[in-house]
Amino acid sequence: MKHIISVLLAIFLFLACKNEPKKNADIISSASPKYETYNYSGFTKEEVYAFHKRIYEGGNWTEYGDLERYFYLNFSQIQKHSRILRSNTPKILEETPRDDVKNFMMPTDLKKGGGLSLNDYVQQVEVNGLIIIHKGKIVFEGYPRMFPTDLHINMVITQVFVSTSIAILEDRGLIDTSKTIDYYFDALKNSGWEGVPVIDILAMSSGIDRVPLETYEASFDPIKDLATAKSVRPSGAEYQWSNADAMLLTLLVEKISGLTFRNFVEQEIWSRIGAEYSALLGFNTNGTSISYADGMSTTLRDLARFGLAFTPSGRKNTNSIISDAHLFKIRDVNKNLKKKSRFSEEIICSSYQWGEVYEDGDFYKGAHGGQGLYISPSKDLVIAYFGTSNINRESNQLNVISRQLSKSGLFDIE
Repeated sequence: MKHIISVLLAIFLFLACKNEPKKNADIISSASPKYETYNYSGFTKEEVYAFHKRIYEGGNWTEYGDLERYFYLNFSQIQKHSRILRSNTPKILEETPRDDVKNFMMPTDLKKGGGLSLNDYVQQVEVNGLIIIHKGKIVFEGYPRMFPTDLHINMVITQVFVSTSIAILEDRGLIDTSKTIDYYFDALKNSGWEGVPVIDILAMSSGIDRVPLETYEASFDPIKDLATAKSVRPSGAEYQWSNADAMLLTLLVEKISGLTFRNFVEQEIWSRIGAEYSALLGFNTNGTSISYADGMSTTLRDLARFGLAFTPSGRKNTNSIISDAHLFKIRDVNKNLKKKSRFSEEIICSSYQWGEVYEDGDFYKGAHGGQGLYISPSKDLVIAYFGTSNINRESNQLNVISRQLSKSGLFDIE
């Protein structure tokens, strides 16, 4: 009997200690996330098998539609890559969803989805995920064709990670963007690049003809290979899309910092923005980073965290990566590069690898298949999204919608 009483007493004491509130214990919220998932269930086994069979048999992933979306969401299975490790202290994003944003009506002149609410648009059109952050808080977030934790390919949005890296080194006095690129690379003297200022390369106006990517990606002397590129016009005179500009800027980051591009981004950007997940960065057969094409793969929230770094909410802490000088230089555009937007009647410029810098100071970077990052520092607004073109090569028009949202009055700072 004494033995039974002793056992019961021990159990009682154990339970009493177990249930006693812990001092200074972390409080974990049991509230469900406030984003929409629209009952997305992922790919079937048959779809996954068909995709890998096609790749194994030598097929291309650029088939558009769901085959391409599988690649966008499973980059690590297809492309050689390295990991950009997440932050030890992820930035917490408060969720304050707004019905007025969710119900914002689409312009009626869209190719598809005109007149729908924003919430209906992302469900019915080629959108994988969309997040809108105002004053540091998530006001809309939806994932119709991906999971919130998926690492989705950014494509050439990665180019603004390159330009941000240049700006960080510029802030430290290690790069002078007014100097010519051959000042930093002797191998570029007597080449088409000679005399081209770094600032013109940042503005996608190097004047250099397109470089065959296949040659660069296999070359064991990338600078020597890039030196063969020909100049087709004076630099700074005309906007010209060229992956070669971002290739060269990536190599400049590596030369000046003494780090690989992957390590620089991890140390100077990814860890400092409070990224919640590690990112992926593809690399070529010669070991160089694919920072100019397929680029990085990130969660949508982490891409938005990067965007936040350019807004007042993201720049108010002491660990800010975007200086006043960098923000000014993005918007201090080369007037020779002014042109009409492909998506509206507005006048835009390119600057620091951002494809559209508007006269009101907003700026945007879009990418193949329907990816985008839109930032309005004056409105403390970030809009980030992922998408995949359908089999008819039609993609979402969130580039147009983002601009409309910014100008709608919903995000004006009082």
